[in-house]
Order: sequence, then C-alpha cells, then structure tokens
Amino acid sequence: MTAPSPEITAFWRAFSDAQASLQAQPLRERVESANALIERHLGGLALEMSGGDGDAVVDLIVTAHGSTEKFPLLMQAVAAAPALQNYRVRAFRERTTQPDFPIGMDGFQLATSEVLIALDQDGGQAALEIRFGREIPSDYQDHARNMAFIMLDHVLGEYDFAVKVGAVDFVGQAGDPQAQWVPLSQLPPVFDRYWVETLGRTGDFPAGEHDWSGMTLAFGGEPGDGDDDEGPGVREDTAIVMVNRSASPVAMRADLSHALVLDLAVGDRDELAAVQALQDQAATLLELPQLGILAYTLTRAGRRKAVYYVGDEQLARQALAPLLLRDEAESLVLSTTYDPAWSGYFEFAAH
Repeated sequence: MTAPSPEITAFWRAFSDAQASLQAQPLRERVESANALIERHLGGLALEMSGGDGDAVVDLIVTAHGSTEKFPLLMQAVAAAPALQNYRVRAFRERTTQPDFPIGMDGFQLATSEVLIALDQDGGQAALEIRFGREIPSDYQDHARNMAFIMLDHVLGEYDFAVKVGAVDFVGQAGDPQAQWVPLSQLPPVFDRYWVETLGRTGDFPAGEHDWSGMTLAFGGEPGDGDDDEGPGVREDTAIVMVNRSASPVAMRADLSHALVLDLAVGDRDELAAVQALQDQAATLLELPQLGILAYTLTRAGRRKAVYYVGDEQLARQALAPLLLRDEAESLVLSTTYDPAWSGYFEFAAH
C-alpha cells in the first residue's frame, strides 16, 4: 500500500492523542469533537459513531457524504488507521439494518415505506425512478425530494448509492405500466437482485477466453486539416476501440476502482503488434492474481491505450514493473484515474 500522506498521519496522531478526552464525553458531543479534528486535517471527510454512550468500543465510520471525489482520500485514511482501544474504524456509511424508518424536516415527516422506487438501466449503472405513495403538500415538494435522497443514502449505503446508482428522476405518477414499484423500505434485496440478475454484475472474474467486440469511432477535424491538391477539406480522425465484454461482471467492484492506463506509441504494424503483445501480457500479470482486468483498448492518432481496472495501484505497478523495462515500453505514458463507476468502460460498453 502507498504510504499515508502527512495529513492522514497527522489526523490519526491527533485522534489517538485525544482518545482519553473523547471517552469522557457523551457520544453526540464526542462525534462533534472528532469532526473538529478531522476537518482540520482532511477536508471533505467526516466521522460518525455507531454505538451507545456506555459502550467500551464503538464503530467509527469515515464518510465523504457520497462525494466520490473524496473516496480515494477516505480509503487511504481508513487503511492508515492505527489500532484504537475504543473504536472499530470502517469506511463509508453502511446500509441501515432497519430500512423501515421515518425522518422529519421542518415540521414535515416522511417514511421510507411512503417512497416508491422503480429500477431501470443507465449505462452500466442502475437508474431510479421515484414517486411518493402519499400526497405531498406543494410547500414540501423540495423537502420530500431532499429527504428521499437522505433515505436512499442510508438504505442503500453510501458507496452503492454514490457509485452504482446513475440517474435519479422524480415522477408524479407511474408512467411505464410494466415497471415494478417497491417501497424504499424494501429496496435493498430488490436492488441487489437487479444488480446481479438484470445488469449481470455477479462480481466474479471471468474464466477462459474473454469476449471482445470492436467499433470504429470517427472524430471530425478542423476545417483546413484535410487540405490537399483538390482544395480545402476536413480530415477525419478515427479511433478503433476494443471492449472486453467479459469484464462487465466485475464492473464497479469496490476493489477495482482505479483505471490504470498503459499508453504506447504504434508507428507501424510491427510496432502495433509488439505493443499489443506487451499490453496482453500486462493483462495476464494482473488477471491471474485478480489484481485487475483489461477492460478496453483504444487506438488513435498513432498510440494504443490499454485500460485496466485495478484495486491497489501500487501493487499493480509492481506486478507490471518487468514489462515496463522492455524496449517496447520506451514510449510508455502510464497514468491512473479513480473511476469507481467504470465510466470510461461504459462509454463504449453501453453501445
């Protein structure tokens, strides 16, 4: 694992030093004090505690309130947590074990049983349609929608709601007669079945030969780019994309959330063949120990990019180190982005 940043180290040192004073406070005040600590060191993260005032050990939940931009920092902070006498450190706000509950806001109350959900597909994610199973006064429409989002975060869990859910639309009445509506209080098992049975996200690494499909994309050039002896024109820029359909079952797994890109120059056919062989060998090195999977390749403008989804970026780079020293890798540009929803993959796989 990557060494923790100075900010993470400083936060845990401060938290450890404050344990005795925190334990002397009631749980609600303890949470406020702990959040004052984390705000000083790790902006965008917050702490929640699950337990009672008299519990010797409580769950310490590190949350980013659904902000995926802060998820890498969150996971690094949790990974760097020291052993704490009074706390069990967990990443992300988990699903509530009691999804049938009401909440109130400014004098208005709404229960999860009164929020109805229908599932559909949005690229690689699940789309949600939401309507209310009771009359909502016009003055409380915005309240009710805000409350529904808060409820979804608690019912599905912070990670699943932020990563696995795409479009969320509020509708006044059921439009599709075939849609199956379920109260939010009963959504978790329905959502999980939809994720596996309809979207095919079993979480299982593919075995045997992978199923690949290809497409050619055309990008328009600027006027004048294609000027020749016959006059001005526009040069068309094309890209060849190969998509690994067999990667879909492991899409959006929490331990495969980083897109690692091996970008290499391909000047001629021989160079293309050598680069393709190197990138295929990289896939084998990652896939055998299930450190990652080759999701797609894109060849454009004299370069071929191979995109692998991996969990631990440092382990993946270590596994590939011998390949990156070879002559074929001389033009290599290696980069990593955090893409837990596999948006790069589904930009092509959804077609």
